Amino acid sequence: MIRKRIALYPTPIYEIQLDLDNKKLIQVIEDHREKYPKREVATNVNAWRSSYNTHQINKNFDPFIKRILEAIDEVRKIDLKNFSNLPSINYNVQEFWALMYGDGDNAFEHTHFPYTWALTYYAYADEDSEPIQFKTLRIKPRSGMLLLWPGSLFHSVSHTKGKRIAVAANLMVQLLGK
Repeated sequence: MIRKRIALYPTPIYEIQLDLDNKKLIQVIEDHREKYPKREVATNVNAWRSSYNTHQINKNFDPFIKRILEAIDEVRKIDLKNFSNLPSINYNVQEFWALMYGDGDNAFEHTHFPYTWALTYYAYADEDSEPIQFKTLRIKPRSGMLLLWPGSLFHSVSHTKGKRIAVAANLMVQLLGK
């Protein structure tokens, strides 16, 4: 039985502004939604969400995934201590999906455990879009913002006003030599 939990280290959440072609990404997401209009229902997201294997069925997302992974590697190089001081590391995109929130949509509190890292990239976020909430920390999404956090962190989105269009992914460390 656990007697107490001791938090030894602060948990990093990275906010990165990326210069992606958001208009093109939004078009890829809208085209994907047109082809796959059915909203996934086995999810904690109460909004339109594509399947978790979107990166496998729609290669139009590949250039965006590549740039997001490059940005994460740039963060790793700057903040080695939170990446186990590894001079080089690769991540496998285990799951990747697109999201389109509208008025009243939300995401229930959840984690992405057992994945090493979770991320969301906001291609578009209205000014009145609700923040993503990590317990007491609230981060307001902005167009072009990439958020990266450990997959074990609980987070949610309250019923939102306005809209937001995003992609999200779960990453695992790729074992070297595999």
